[in-house]
Amino acid sequence: MTHINFRIAFALSGALLLAACGSDMRTMPDNHMQKLAYMFAERDVDTPLPRGWRQLNGTEINYRFANETYAVYSVDEDEELLVMHLSDNGTGRLDADDDRESCTWNNLVDQLNIECDDTDMEWRIYTNGPDMIAIDLDEDEFAILRKRPGG
Repeated sequence: MTHINFRIAFALSGALLLAACGSDMRTMPDNHMQKLAYMFAERDVDTPLPRGWRQLNGTEINYRFANETYAVYSVDEDEELLVMHLSDNGTGRLDADDDRESCTWNNLVDQLNIECDDTDMEWRIYTNGPDMIAIDLDEDEFAILRKRPGG
């Protein structure tokens, strides 16, 4: 490697390291989620979902969300919006930045409803098997849901 090529490589490595250190750790955690975000970012919520996706019914919503913790990622902003933990007794909490809200939740037919101290959400939940997305019925926006350990 020539002396000039070494300097360029060193400078680029330094720039990449600085960019990595300064990046928000709450962004989409992997390429797969980034591809999901790209797939839904430009999609209108009223258009049919891609082949292989289906809507969860109330029983499936209860099964997948009771006593579980999910991170909710914005499709448009490419970052984690909040973490939600929903208990099987209809209570839960939302953690966003430095704010924690107590919640109650229920599912009606095909919709997840969450009512918190300062936030109310109505979502339809869709899956293709391993992945889940939500359509926020108030905001007409997609979000990616990713199960997290713990609570």
